[in-house]
Amino acid sequence: MLWVIFQSAVAGYIHSNSIGQLIANHLPLGGLFFLTLLVLVINPLIHKTQVVTTFSEAELVIIWIMVSIASAVPGYGMMEFLFPILVAPLHNATDQNEWKSLLLPNIPDWAYISDIQAVQDFYAGESLVPWRAWAKPITFWLTISLSFSLIIIFWSVIIRRQWVERERYPFPLVQIPKIMVAQPEGKGQILNRLLRHRLFWLGLFVALLIHVLNGLHRYNPAIPHLRLSYSFNTWFPEKPWSALVQGWPLWGRIYLAVIGITYFLQLDVSFSLWFFFLFYKLQEVIFSAFSVRGVSTQQQVIGADIVLVVFLAWMGRRHLISVFRLAINPRESHQLPSEVIPHRSAVVGFLLSSLIFSILLVWVGMSPHVVILFSILLLSLASITCWMVANAGILLVNVGLSPFSFFTTLFGSRSFSRKNLTLMAFDRSVHSHWSSESLMPYTMQSLRLLRETREYRSKLIFLMIFSLLIAIGTAFVSSLKFIYHQGASSLEGWVYNWFGRSGLEKAYVATQNPYGPSLSGILSAFLGGTWAAFLLFMRQRFLWWPFHPIGYIVGVTYAPHHLWFSTLLGWKCKILMLKCFGVGAYRRFQPLFLGLILGEYLMSAFWIFVGLFTKVSYWGLPH
Repeated sequence: MLWVIFQSAVAGYIHSNSIGQLIANHLPLGGLFFLTLLVLVINPLIHKTQVVTTFSEAELVIIWIMVSIASAVPGYGMMEFLFPILVAPLHNATDQNEWKSLLLPNIPDWAYISDIQAVQDFYAGESLVPWRAWAKPITFWLTISLSFSLIIIFWSVIIRRQWVERERYPFPLVQIPKIMVAQPEGKGQILNRLLRHRLFWLGLFVALLIHVLNGLHRYNPAIPHLRLSYSFNTWFPEKPWSALVQGWPLWGRIYLAVIGITYFLQLDVSFSLWFFFLFYKLQEVIFSAFSVRGVSTQQQVIGADIVLVVFLAWMGRRHLISVFRLAINPRESHQLPSEVIPHRSAVVGFLLSSLIFSILLVWVGMSPHVVILFSILLLSLASITCWMVANAGILLVNVGLSPFSFFTTLFGSRSFSRKNLTLMAFDRSVHSHWSSESLMPYTMQSLRLLRETREYRSKLIFLMIFSLLIAIGTAFVSSLKFIYHQGASSLEGWVYNWFGRSGLEKAYVATQNPYGPSLSGILSAFLGGTWAAFLLFMRQRFLWWPFHPIGYIVGVTYAPHHLWFSTLLGWKCKILMLKCFGVGAYRRFQPLFLGLILGEYLMSAFWIFVGLFTKVSYWGLPH
C-alpha cells in the first residue's frame, strides 16, 4: 500500500513535467520495478538476515495485483485527463467562439469547474487549491469513474473462465511476473532457476549498459550513447511512396522490452502485428497513386472492432448464458467452478454498477437511449483492449476510435440532440482510444496470475477495490496540489491545453454544422469489418493460416507506429532461433530475453526517479 500511495502521488507529476512515464503501458513500469526490487534485492537481504521469513509466492502475487490494479488510476486510465476536461468549458469559452451560449448550457454548472478564479489559478499556478470549487464536479465524475471500474472488475470475473480456460488466451505479459515470483527449486536458494541463469544476467547487463550510457548522455552529451530510433521519412520523398511516411511517420524504434516480449509470442501473432501495420501503410500508397478519396485506413478499424465484438459475444454465448442462468437460479452452482467471488455476486455487482453508471449519466443530462448505446460501446472498447493484451501482450493499445466519432460516423450528428453531442464529447469519451493504461487488462491479467496460487482468493476483489480507492484519493489530492502550485500552462501541453478543448471543439462543429452519416466512413468500416471477418474465419478453420486477425484490428494507430519495428526484430530473433537451432535452443535462450525486459524496465525507472530531482527527462519505454 505504501508503494501504491507513492506511485499514485508521483506518476502524474512525472508525466505532467515531461520527466517520463511511471506507468506507461500494460506491464506497468512502476509495478515491475517494485516487484523486481522485492525479488532481486529485498528477499535476498531478508534471507541473509533471517530475521523474518521472505515474501512467499502468494504474497508477491497479491502485491503485484494490487500495484497493477492501482496503475489504472493516476495516468491515462482515469485521472490525468479528468482535470483538464473539467476546466476546459470555462477556460476555452470566449465571446468569439460563443461557447457560453451554445455549449455551456448543455452541461450543468455543477458538472464542471464554474468558478472562473479557480480556472484561472489552475493555469497560472502559485495558489492554494480551491477545494470547494472542485468538490461537486470531482465527486460526480470520480463516482462515474469508480462505477465504471466496478463494471470492468465484475465483467472480468464473469468472462474469466471463457477467456482463460476455454479459449486459453496466452496472456504473454503475465509470464513476466509469473517467472519473477516463482519459488526456488532447491533448499537454500533464494532465486529460481531462470533468475539464476547466466543468460538472464547477460541480458540484464546488456540492457543496463545501453540505458546507463543513454541516461548519462542526457546529462553530459560528451558521453557516447546508442541511438535507438531511426526515421525512414527521408527514404520516400516522392509520391506515391511518400504516403508511407505521412499520417503516422515511419520510424524504427528499438525497445529491448518489446523485443523480449515478442520472443515469447506465438509466431503468427508477432508476424501479424508488424505485417498489417505495413499493410495499412501500403494501402495509403495505393490510395495516393490512384487518387482514392473514399476509403480511410483509420475508419476501417471501426468495422473491424464491430466484427470482433460480435465474434467474442458469439464465442462466449454459452458461457454467458450459463453464468446469468446461475445468477437467477443459485442451485445450479455445481455447473461452473468457483471464482474469486460467486458468479451470482459478480452478476449482481455488474448490474448494480451498470445501473449506477447509467443513472449518473442520465442525471447529468444524457438521454436514456444514448446512455445504453454509450455504455455498451465503452464496455466493448474495454473488452477489445483486453483481448489485444491477452492475445499479443501489446504494451500499448489504441483502439482507434471514441464513442463520439463512432456514433457520428455511423449515424451523423443530426441523430443526436445538442446536449447529447456536448456530453459525449465532454465526459471523457473522447479519450477512450487512449487505452494504454486500461483497467480491464490489468484485472484480467491479475485473475489469470491468481491461478498460480490459491491463497487470498476470497480477499482479492476487496483488495482490488481497496487499492483503487487509495490510488484515487492519493492521485486526486497530489495532482491538484502540484498543478495549482506550478500552473497547468507550464505542464505537458497536449494534455492540459489541447485535450480538454479538442472534445468540445468537435461538439461545437457537430452542433453548428449538423451532418448526416459519413458514407465514406461507413464504406471504410464495411471494408474493415469484411476483412476482419475473413481473417477471423480463416483463423478458426485452418491451422496453417499464417495471419492472426489482431494485427489488422489493431490498425494503423499510435501503438503499432511505436512498436512495429521492435516487434519485427523480436519475431526475426525467434524465427532464426527456431529455424537454425531448434526448439531446445529457443527455450534455453528465454532467460536472455527476460533479462532484456527487466534490464530496460529497471534503468528506465531509475532514470525517472533521478529525474524527480534533476528534472531531466528519460523515455526508455513505449508510452
